Amino acid sequence: MKKYYLIGGIITFIIIFNLGYVFHEIVMGNFFKEYLGAIQREVYIIPFIVLSFVLYIAYQAYFLPIYFEYTSKKYNWGLTKTAIIFGALVGFFWDGLQGGLIEVATFKMPMIVFWYDSSYHTLEGILAALILAFFYKRLKLKKTEE
Repeated sequence: MKKYYLIGGIITFIIIFNLGYVFHEIVMGNFFKEYLGAIQREVYIIPFIVLSFVLYIAYQAYFLPIYFEYTSKKYNWGLTKTAIIFGALVGFFWDGLQGGLIEVATFKMPMIVFWYDSSYHTLEGILAALILAFFYKRLKLKKTEE
């Protein structure tokens, strides 16, 4: 299980962290600057962003196996289906709903930003859970089969 947390967590962090940069700065950078320019920082506080992603991935890595154990017994779901649903829930509730709506409520931020960003974070959560599921299957389930 340590290999799952270490290898799966690190690789998932690297992929999701960098994908977040690509989405927010390259793909949607102009959109966010147009709608958030007045409240957006000139220079981001990268250690806070890293910490947020570390906690996000640690949360998913820890709870995905628990959720899988439950759904595999209760609903007979496989790991992929569990990861997709778990990832969508975590992605949406972790950042999309809670963070996004609070930002709309506290900043002069249009609702359109919430919808685009929350949609991305829901997909990001699914991807993170699928990557973790891959490593969970390879490192944890493989070990129990031996």
